[in-house]
Amino acid sequence: MKFATRILLAALATGSLWAEESRLGVQLQVVSPRGELKTFVDGKVGPGAGLHATIDLGDGQLLRPRLDYASLPEATFGARRQRATSYSLGSDYLFFVEGKPEGLYFALGLAAQRWSLRTTQATSQATSAGTRPGVSFGIGHLWTETLGTELRYGHSRVSQVFSASTLQAEVTLRF
Repeated sequence: MKFATRILLAALATGSLWAEESRLGVQLQVVSPRGELKTFVDGKVGPGAGLHATIDLGDGQLLRPRLDYASLPEATFGARRQRATSYSLGSDYLFFVEGKPEGLYFALGLAAQRWSLRTTQATSQATSAGTRPGVSFGIGHLWTETLGTELRYGHSRVSQVFSASTLQAEVTLRF
């Protein structure tokens, strides 16, 4: 949890430096699991949502601190049911191709990501959870001053033996 606290403090400190040029927003996501996570939830796609702020660094560069939540639907394997959820706190660096915050951009992100994997059987329930560093990269387009879309790939570990990767399609709204 110390890692997540450090990221939050860094995001808050950075936000106060450029407060006059920051904007708040929300994002809605469709989250598709990949790799081991895909097997765990039987490939089921789930929803995600989050809050963010954008801080204009000038020259078509933005910093985007963000908080996300994702929930993958329960998968049933006979008498066993499995479900995965995730919280993420981090920041993205956005680089706009046109040199100003509009149009096509590339995103790179770092976050503290907490995955919770729950397995339920007839007589027992087990949960594996862990907060680990996560990385992401993506490509997006800011269509108007307030509306954007993005496709991003994220990866983190749940434990030393289980990794969680996702492909996310999202819509972003800035206020």
